[in-house]
Amino acid sequence: MQQAKRCGVRGRLVCPVACRLTLAACILLSGLLAGLVATTARAEIVAVETGPEQPKAVAPVTTTPAPFVLPVFETPAPPHREKALGADAPMPEGVNLDEGERLRIRVGVLAYSPPWYDGAFVDESLQYLRWQLPRYEFVVRYYPPEALRAAIRKREVDVAAASTTFFHAERMPTLRELAAIVSDTASDPSRAAAAAVIVRSDSPLERIEDLKGRRVSVVADEETPGLYEVLYEAAKAGHDADTFLGSLVRRPPLEMKGVIDDVLDGRADAGILRACFLEDLWRAGSVSYQNQIRVLDRRKGDGLVCYHSTDLYPGWTLVSSESLPQRAAREITAELLTKPQNAWGQYWSVSTDHSAVIEMYRTLKLGSFAYLRDWTLERIWREYWPAIVIGFFTLLTLLIHGVVLEKLVRRRTRELERVHAEQAQAQREARELTERLDALERAGAVGQLSSIVAHEMKQPLAVIQNLSRGTLRILEDEAPDLGDAAEAVESINREAERAAGVIDRVRAYGKGHADRERLSLERAVKRCVERFIASGKSRLVEIRFGRLEAGDVFVNPIDLELIVINLLSNAVNAASTRNRPTVEVSVEREPEAKAKSGNVEMAGGSEAPAMMRLSVADNGPALTQAAFDSLGRTVLKSSSKGLGLGLLIVKSLTESYVGRLTFERAANGGTIAVVRLPVAAPSAGASDAETAARSANTYSTIEATQAKDSPT
Repeated sequence: MQQAKRCGVRGRLVCPVACRLTLAACILLSGLLAGLVATTARAEIVAVETGPEQPKAVAPVTTTPAPFVLPVFETPAPPHREKALGADAPMPEGVNLDEGERLRIRVGVLAYSPPWYDGAFVDESLQYLRWQLPRYEFVVRYYPPEALRAAIRKREVDVAAASTTFFHAERMPTLRELAAIVSDTASDPSRAAAAAVIVRSDSPLERIEDLKGRRVSVVADEETPGLYEVLYEAAKAGHDADTFLGSLVRRPPLEMKGVIDDVLDGRADAGILRACFLEDLWRAGSVSYQNQIRVLDRRKGDGLVCYHSTDLYPGWTLVSSESLPQRAAREITAELLTKPQNAWGQYWSVSTDHSAVIEMYRTLKLGSFAYLRDWTLERIWREYWPAIVIGFFTLLTLLIHGVVLEKLVRRRTRELERVHAEQAQAQREARELTERLDALERAGAVGQLSSIVAHEMKQPLAVIQNLSRGTLRILEDEAPDLGDAAEAVESINREAERAAGVIDRVRAYGKGHADRERLSLERAVKRCVERFIASGKSRLVEIRFGRLEAGDVFVNPIDLELIVINLLSNAVNAASTRNRPTVEVSVEREPEAKAKSGNVEMAGGSEAPAMMRLSVADNGPALTQAAFDSLGRTVLKSSSKGLGLGLLIVKSLTESYVGRLTFERAANGGTIAVVRLPVAAPSAGASDAETAARSANTYSTIEATQAKDSPT
């Protein structure tokens, strides 16, 4: 050994061939010795650990899916020295070693059922590290599963060696992977472990699914690789892993060979072994069971050449805890990765994929995923966080939408209420306007009738009056004894005068002798048209304005409204027979002309005021010549909607303001009704009242002249 060390360290350049051969022989010899030591150590552990089967402890709930990561090298802590290091004391970080000083590295190895050639390789590798790193003292202890977990939690080990599935079983202090074993049976350390299900050769069971409800033999404290992998296969096939197997026959720890005996003796329908256990038995010189047992669902061509029935998982790995200094971790990793391959084809590499182990524990709800068995808030969040997030944002969106929609509804409601109130107000105004128009029409009709009655009865009453006066004169010339007759005739005269006074008052009312105001004709006409449209009497007829020129007139507003309303009513009735009925209203100013009545000029030859021309044109059918000539002349005409006095009222009111009503034929075949009213032209410096008075006197003069020229 000393010769090999000298050759390996100092004499590589002097005797390379001889030293290398010597080094290889020493490594092979140390491997065989390590195997013997491991067998002796395992035999001692069997003697200590075997006994009555203890109840299995429930794994604590954990939340971290991966208990260790790849090596992460941290900055060393400030250096310090420690002369005496106990076996259980953690190794200080960054120690400067003097001659003769050695630091302890506590190594914990998981004990497995023998024969176990990967365990022998671990012993061989520890011997190699002792040789290559003499500055460290490696103290090795073998632990059952629970004891090794407890030692890791208490930080009683610096380096641990076990299967990858062991380290994922539950949450433990942060562990860093140093290296993973590559054996002659599996070239990929990420796909080097599995489980094998054995049955008797004459068993009717063919597949893992056939184990449902069966009695199966397993080794206590060696659930993986083994039991967990088989249950995972059943879960992937759609079975409930918790109730898949009927019962378990648990062998004491480190007695996996007893599982084969249980199957052969009929104490179990099947047994679960770790992959390569049968091959390890053959290598150790045990009895061959090829004719007595067979493997269910044997897998081939997946990278593992041993008998196995499940998918492949990462194999054995060497990890370091937080207590191992960074320098020591680096040196151990470097030595292991550069260690030559042994005679069995075993060497160290790195495992890079642990996803299969994580998915197995997640599906079985074991280890760090045990929380999935309880419906806690944590599990609900982990299981359904996408749905929870989507539901939260959906609810938030609905709430925002509801708030916005409520505001819009309130706003629209206020607008509808306002529109409804305006519509109700407009309807009320239209109803009131209609009632007013009806009242005005009735008043106009009564006035027209009064004018007609006064005109017709004036002459008979005048005759009665004249006759009564003549009779009085005759009686006055005769004998006075006719006093009673004279008194009676006087009474007739008084009553006749009284009747004439009443008729004169009625006639004055019919002529509209009311207070006159100065009005802007175009504005007043526009208001009247708007009121007419608002009353609903337009009956879908389009009423539009033509030319609207400014000009003032002295009229009573009610009389002007009666004139416009009656003209519009007649125009709408005439145009309503067309497909597109139209009525056009215009207000224009005509040039001044001398006012004449017949052949008599006004006193002083003064010119009459200019006239404002109000025209209402419709596109109704063309009238016959006889009907056109009779417009405004007929006292009454047949009508299904009134007395037919509209044009007579317009004519009477127009003439009462010294105006004229005429009719013209339109180019489109309709009729144009034209009302001319004198323009109110105020004198310079005169007030409106004085102007109105003078205009009234002028209108009275014109009216008197017209009355004088007209026949009785």
